[in-house]
Parts: sequence; structure tokens; C-alpha cells
Amino acid sequence: MKAPKFSFAVLLLAVACGSPPAPKAEPLPTPKPSADAAKPAPAPEPWRNQRPPAGPASELHFPKPEQAKLSNGLSLMVVPKAMPVASLSLVFRHGAAACPPGKSGLASLTARLLTEGTRRHPGVKLAEEVEQLGTTLDEDAGRDSSSLSLSALTADLERAIGLLGEVVTEPAFLPADFERVQKEWLDGLRAERQAPERLASLTALGTLLGKPHGSPADGTLADVQKLTVKDLVDFHRKAYVAGDATLIVVGDVTLASVQKAAEAAFKKLKTGQATLEQAFTPPPAPSTKQILLVDRPGAVQSALALVQALPKRSAPGYEQRDLLTTLFGGLFTSRLNLNLREEHAYTYGAHAQNLATEHWGASYIATSVRTDVTADALKEALKELNLLKDPKLGKPIRPEEVARARADLVQSVGARLEYSGRVASTLADLWLHALPLDYYQRYPSLLAAETPDTLSRLATSIDVDHLIIIVVGDRAVIEAPLKALGYQVVAAPADLIE
Repeated sequence: MKAPKFSFAVLLLAVACGSPPAPKAEPLPTPKPSADAAKPAPAPEPWRNQRPPAGPASELHFPKPEQAKLSNGLSLMVVPKAMPVASLSLVFRHGAAACPPGKSGLASLTARLLTEGTRRHPGVKLAEEVEQLGTTLDEDAGRDSSSLSLSALTADLERAIGLLGEVVTEPAFLPADFERVQKEWLDGLRAERQAPERLASLTALGTLLGKPHGSPADGTLADVQKLTVKDLVDFHRKAYVAGDATLIVVGDVTLASVQKAAEAAFKKLKTGQATLEQAFTPPPAPSTKQILLVDRPGAVQSALALVQALPKRSAPGYEQRDLLTTLFGGLFTSRLNLNLREEHAYTYGAHAQNLATEHWGASYIATSVRTDVTADALKEALKELNLLKDPKLGKPIRPEEVARARADLVQSVGARLEYSGRVASTLADLWLHALPLDYYQRYPSLLAAETPDTLSRLATSIDVDHLIIIVVGDRAVIEAPLKALGYQVVAAPADLIE
């Protein structure tokens, strides 16, 4: 069926007449709020509207260990603590500082190979003995010490102490184990040298301290490649002696039980003490304003490190130096981080550390920033140091800054009490640095004695013009802006980062 046809005249008539207009919509009246609706609903928990007041400051109670000595001179430190697992740490007073020149990494590699096997339990058999105790055997070698540690049920205390004794008195030092561990060690050194932050650290401490003390505790590639099994055997024979050792046990144990087990376990340990540490003669501070640059072409970030020599750990004023460093760069709310991260968004974080060993100390400032703001970030870090050094520049140390830094340091000591292993490591520091057994009990009062005035006087010793400054980044992009700050920019010696 075809559709009906319409004439052109009919269509014109329809257009001319149009459609009737649509009625206009009348606006709806605005509802008037009721009296009840104008009032906000009451808070279901009104106490949430006010910040709760701070409670009373808790008092730090750090345990004082019980002490004894074995017949061969080995020291014992025992902290009874009601818990089913005991932490054991055997510490020797010789670490990287005892490595002869050209043999960096010797202390670390010796400690590592001790965990590879004994004459009674070579290789995997030692691992099986450790697993039978349901634990792991850990080793460490720092600047001032070498240590072995493990944890065990208190019911297995005698067996655990016996195993530690076997490890240090009957090491296997098998050539096959040494070759494997040495290769793994060298791979680790190569891997960590891919990190700009590590390169900055190696260059900074190497420049500040010189060799051998400025060599990394884990060793340089050149030195570790030259080490032999004989080197490890000789170091073990000289460094692992009873008079330079302490066994620390934290757990539900008694001093008498530890002493009895230790007498049997360590009776073969050589008696006496050894003086192995290398003499420390610091290099002179830079005579000109200089930046050592490690070139990383194409790097999108630059790693910065600024260091200055400080007194060693045993020198008076350690707590004061620690407090000032924390105030400046040890907290998220510290001056350095608030400037570089919060104010300028140059970095994810910046920090400062008070490094201190038996032979040297150092103020160490580090951060990583975008390549395009490398010079700006360095300028701001130096500005903050100058402001800290000279209160007349408009930023004197405030009481609230000191209070925050003090609280952080005290509470960090309290946090160590949560884990028996951390208690043991803290006691090891007391022993290594010959500190009084009640040192950490008196620690809050030592910090409380410091005021903005005492810290301001200490800050005047900051030598901004003679800092050792390291930058690891893209030289093509950052060299000119760094020179514009008034610094001579030179390539860092290659042997510092090998």
C-alpha cells in the first residue's frame, strides 16, 4: 500500500499557521527551611572534636645486665627477661679498623666464612645444626667489632652456646667455601656500586678519613679480589681471642646457667688480648671550596653527601652532638627535611647522621634530588647549615626543636626494649665503648641538660666553607650550575668507588 500524498499547498498552510505555543512552566516555589533543619545535627561523639591531651611522659627503664668473666677472660653479660626465646650475641672487639692496609673487607669476609662450616660440621651440616635449633646464625662486622648471633628456646640454651663456641673455635675455612663466598661477595660489591647513594657515601668517607679507615667495611673490589684463605685464618687467629670478647644473653636465663655452658663451649678459645687496629691520621680538610663529582650520564637524580669531621665516640659531648644532628636532619620535622622536601619539593627525604667510632667521628648529610635542581638543593642545604651556625641570620634554635629531638632519641632507646636482640646489640655498644652499665638509664638526663644555648654554641663549630661535598649525577647537566655557586668541580678519584 502506498503512502498518502500531500499537496504543496497543504504543506505551506501548515508552515504558515504553525503549532500552538507550549505553555510556559511556572517556577516551583523555593521551600523554606524549617527551624529544626537550620540547626546542625549534634555530633554523635563530641569528644572527637578536641585533641586529647598528652599523657605523662613515661620513664625509661633500661635493664642493667649481670656480669661475670670466664676463666679464659671472656666477658659475660646476662639480662634475665621473662620470655621463652633467648637472644645470644658473641662480640669481638676487632672489625674493619683492624684490617691491614690493602686488605679491606678482611674482617667482614672472616665473619661470613665462620658461618659456612666447622671441622665437626662442615658445609651444609652446620646449617642443619642451626635449623635443628629453629633459628638462623647471623654474622656482622662493623668498624669496631665482629659478631655472631642467634636466638634459641631457653630450653636449648646450652646447645646454642655450644654451637657458638664450635663456630668460633673450630672453623673449617674450606677453600671451596671461600672461593664461592668470595665470588658472591664481589658480586654484591659490584651491585651496590650501581646505587648513586652508595657511591656518594664511599667517596665522602674515603675522602674524609683516607686509607685504611676510609675504606668500606665490606671492602673494595681490588682488595677483596686479593684476599686468600690464609688471610682469613690469620685474622681469625689474631682477632678472635677471649680477652677481646663478650657473650651477651637476653632471655629467661640465669647468669649461673650461662656461665656454666659458656665455660665448656669456649674453653678452646685463645686467651689474652690483641692490638690490631690501624693508627688513624685524618687527611687535611679541603683548602678550597670544592665539589667532588661522580659522573652518571643520563641520571635523572643526583645523590648529595656533605661531611665534616667530628670527635670520636669516646670524646666528651657525644650526646650534645647527637642532639644537634637530630634537630637538624634526624627527623621528618627537622630543618633539613622541611626545607628540601616540604618547602621546595626537591627530594623525597633528606637526613643527617652523627657517625662515631672508636677512632673517628663525622657529621654526614645526605639526600637525592632531581637532576635539574641539584645546585638549588645544595644551596638550600648550605643555607640551613649557615642558619644553624649563626642565630643572627634569623633562625635561632627554638626550645620546641630541642624537645622534639630529645624525645625522639629517648624514645628510640625505649623502642629497643621490645626485642631482646636489640637489647643485646645495645649492650654490645656499652661494652665496646666502655660505657657505664647504667648509661642508658642516665641517658634522658644527659639530653635534658642540653638547651638551645648549649646547642647554639656547639653549632658555631660547623665549618660550612670546608665541608667535603660529593655529588653523583649527570655532569653535563649539573656542572655549570654547581660552579655558579662558587665551587671548583673536580672528578672524584676512581679508587674511592672501586
